Amino acid sequence: MDKEVSMRTKLIGRFTLLLIFVFALLNPQGVCGQEPVLESYIVSHGGAPGARPDGLDVKLTDKYFGTGTARARIRLKTKANTGSLSLSVSREVSPGEVTFALLVFRVEVRGYDSAGTVIYSRDLDGFRFGDSRPGEWFEEVSDIPVNIQQVKVVFIGNYE
Repeated sequence: MDKEVSMRTKLIGRFTLLLIFVFALLNPQGVCGQEPVLESYIVSHGGAPGARPDGLDVKLTDKYFGTGTARARIRLKTKANTGSLSLSVSREVSPGEVTFALLVFRVEVRGYDSAGTVIYSRDLDGFRFGDSRPGEWFEEVSDIPVNIQQVKVVFIGNYE
């Protein structure tokens, strides 16, 4: 009797493994790769809902963009009925200095209202500074809604 129970247990175990294998084949899952976030910035202000949205001028500077050798500058301005976002990344390289290439595949800009709802979304083209090369990248986004409470800027890329 113990031998019969043992065989049934083995048979059930093998059948279970076979079912798992069959379901895995019938329901393939893609490999989810996450793109590398080089740097992410959030600029926000605590203006009350209904308050005048114009007159905002926020400047942010990062001396070590992506913990590397480049410098980033972000400026958010609102004036009257328009808003703008200035983005720049630059790198100076001294003669003989060895630095990795800076590769930015794209820049994601998202704007949120006071409730945390996305009210602005735009993806910008990336840029590249070669190995041991200086570089400068600048982008002006001039269609930012003035009622924006928070802007998130994400640089997708890496140093290689």
